[in-house]
Amino acid sequence: MLKNYIKIAIRNLSKNKLHTGINLIGLSLGIGVSILIFFFVQFELNFDDFHHDSDRIFRLSRHQVEEGEDLRSYSTPIITAPTFENEFPQIEATTRYISSVAQAYLDESTTQSQRLMMVSPEFLNIFSFNLLEGDKDQALDDKFGIVITEEVAEKYFGDSHPIGKSIRLKMGDGFEAYTVTGLLENLPSNSSLDFEILMNDMNLDYTIGEENQNSWFNVFGDTYVKVTDPSAKASIEAGVEAMMKKVLGEEYEEGEYYFTLQPISEIHITDDPITGMAETTRPTLLWILAGIAFLILLIACINFTTMAIGRSTTRAKEVGVRKTMGAEFGQLVFQFLTEAFLTTLMALVFGLILAELLVPTFNNLFEKELSLVYGPLQILILVGLVLVITAMAGAYPAFFMSNLRPIKVLKGNLSMHFGKQALRKGLVAFQFFISFLLIASTLIMVNQMQAIRNYDLGFDQEMLVIVNVPEVNSTSFVKSIAAGFQQAELYRQALVGRSEVQSAGITISTYGDDAFWDAGFPTEEEEQFNFRVNFVGGDYIKTMGLELQEGRDFNPNPGADSSAFIINETFAQAIKWEDPLGEMMPNTRFKPHQIVGVVKDFHHNSLYKEIEPVLFAKSPETFFSGINMLMINSAANPKVIAKGTGNDFEAFRAVLENEWKKVFPLEAFTFSFMDQTVEEQYKADERLGKMVFLAAGIAILIAAMGLFAMAALSIAGRTKEIGIRKVLGASSASISWMFNKEFLFITVAGVLIALPLSLYLMQNWIAQFAVKDWPSWLNFALLALGGVAFTLLIVSAQAFKATRMNPVKTLKDE
Repeated sequence: MLKNYIKIAIRNLSKNKLHTGINLIGLSLGIGVSILIFFFVQFELNFDDFHHDSDRIFRLSRHQVEEGEDLRSYSTPIITAPTFENEFPQIEATTRYISSVAQAYLDESTTQSQRLMMVSPEFLNIFSFNLLEGDKDQALDDKFGIVITEEVAEKYFGDSHPIGKSIRLKMGDGFEAYTVTGLLENLPSNSSLDFEILMNDMNLDYTIGEENQNSWFNVFGDTYVKVTDPSAKASIEAGVEAMMKKVLGEEYEEGEYYFTLQPISEIHITDDPITGMAETTRPTLLWILAGIAFLILLIACINFTTMAIGRSTTRAKEVGVRKTMGAEFGQLVFQFLTEAFLTTLMALVFGLILAELLVPTFNNLFEKELSLVYGPLQILILVGLVLVITAMAGAYPAFFMSNLRPIKVLKGNLSMHFGKQALRKGLVAFQFFISFLLIASTLIMVNQMQAIRNYDLGFDQEMLVIVNVPEVNSTSFVKSIAAGFQQAELYRQALVGRSEVQSAGITISTYGDDAFWDAGFPTEEEEQFNFRVNFVGGDYIKTMGLELQEGRDFNPNPGADSSAFIINETFAQAIKWEDPLGEMMPNTRFKPHQIVGVVKDFHHNSLYKEIEPVLFAKSPETFFSGINMLMINSAANPKVIAKGTGNDFEAFRAVLENEWKKVFPLEAFTFSFMDQTVEEQYKADERLGKMVFLAAGIAILIAAMGLFAMAALSIAGRTKEIGIRKVLGASSASISWMFNKEFLFITVAGVLIALPLSLYLMQNWIAQFAVKDWPSWLNFALLALGGVAFTLLIVSAQAFKATRMNPVKTLKDE
């Protein structure tokens, strides 16, 4: 019996090649894109679940409350890990996770900057990274033992065996040999922790002094804990206050300094702007992508349904004859569902091929390493997808056609106007609604991102290059910065003598959210004043193209203006200075200093954030003397920023590299563009915009095929009417308009609902920007006219073809 159902289904599908083809293309596109998105969403939701005890692993979050504001961070004091392990028996193990950079020898004549992670010996027992060689209980016990990934092993040792070999790293004043004691499989692509080399945190002695290592108010990197039971989280957090009273004594004030535990499963998927060192994804992105996948599938299913109903007149006689011959309702339903199932199954095969072809493009767009792995869960999802689509697309036509009355069908009383026309029109209108909703949303996103790209940030990005100078490690933070500035000044001096270089400056921070450091001090009124700070040197203000509103620039000579500060307009307004020049900070703890200039407000953060108070200083020592809060959000090594003359970038780059080799002959030369650094801030929303644009294109394509098929079916059912009208003198234009007005009403209805709804839905997305720009009404008007023209073109082409038929052929049977 089942064999006969399949045979009949195949015969019917091959007989109606146009409609089968349209259904296959639509469903294949919908399934292919949906599979890709669903696998991506599953990949993101499963971040860090490869750790065997992921439910028992937590990251510490530090909370410092000042003036009622919770200054939360995942950076923690060095002393946190051993203190928590000693104070809470519920904690099985702890590890620090502190990033560092060191120069590493590739060979005897070349060094390069190498990323490192300093961790506690228990790191490999807490996390389930796959150690290919070495003993996880001992690999990180030795101060000069390191664990590297396969990728790093290939870079330093090629195809040779790495265990027991050494990498020379500059951790202090000179290079030390670090022996490879462990080889890790390359990290899973769904890991929040990203590193290349692990080393014992005893190496912190090279960069952090003993006083800072024992301080509760200096923070460096993250701290992870592994508890004996997931439920221990609450009891540990409840005991933090008592622990803080014990370790801080009289310095502790209740509720002003404490820690909480964040499950590792909650690190990756978050809207929290504070992310620590972990890569994160906003949950709204996953919701939007899942919604897009569902909408595209829904449009494809609507195509299937509307065409099945549209073909009811041609299938009605088949149903009538089969019912007369004794076919039961259930048998007919099963027959139509079999056709829907076979169509969906074929579409799944084509969809899987399409998804595999699109994976590289998708990974490039979202900068992921997604691969389509078909495990038991994935196969279950695919089977469920086929069954759901079969039910969505085939159930209504199957039950509707199987319920037709044979006597009415065989007497020829059934027509295209049999009462289900409103449903077909509604489904087609819904298709257009979804398509134009996606297009309008794309328009809003493109317009906003264009406005962001063209917005004047208050500084000049053109021909501006950032060069990282080698980091100087020191146990004194101030000395480390000072030594870094001395190295950077040597390179800057080499550049300013070249005609290809317009100017050059030195800076700690460049651009981006939280790139400038957070700082604060108590005013004379005992109110906390928080702002952003950047340490600069050379011709920084000039090179960046910042505009001085009042006063003067820093003296570019090293050592000069060590007591001078420059602020922005917002700083002066926030601290209520009407004439800032010559003012002193309202706190006597600061060493002698003076405000020498005020720059016009500029955006050092991305345009997601409002302009904040900003202070520039040349001397860290003068600045540090007066503050009571400092949060370091970016690397502390200085960078040289250089502005080129003219437009010949290759000549400019050659000068930068040649002078680098003279000053730092053993160091690798690397640079980045300021405009690229700016663009990096908006990559997530740029990607989302491209994905919505792609979805809108697919939705329009599927809707166009559906409109084409529906117009063809509608016209095919009224060929005799067209013949009669032509015989009576009707023009081709009037007949074309007769069909066009029916579909134009559907189009206009979809557009009129989609456009205002898109404005409403996109409010939350556009609200995240400090600078907002909505498209003009003209853009939406052109979009609506485009939709009308789109419908006119498709329907008119079908109608024109029908009006060219000879009426004699259409009426000869009457």
